Amino acid sequence: MINHEIHATHTCFACDTIIPWTGDVFGNVILVHGNEVDATIAVSDQLGGYVECSVQLQCPECGAVNQFKVLHHR
Repeated sequence: MINHEIHATHTCFACDTIIPWTGDVFGNVILVHGNEVDATIAVSDQLGGYVECSVQLQCPECGAVNQFKVLHHR
């Protein structure tokens, strides 16, 4: 069973703001903690014991929509 909640940080590509974010691999609603941004996650591949996730979130500082990929342990 995959650990479906992801809590991490990302640096905005446009303004370099550090963004704490959270999301759910299965698309479930999760509670954000503190100043975490709610991210949209889509699973795009499986690589051994990891799944590749495409992440999209909006920077709370400048409003830029950031998209990137991360590997998440299954």
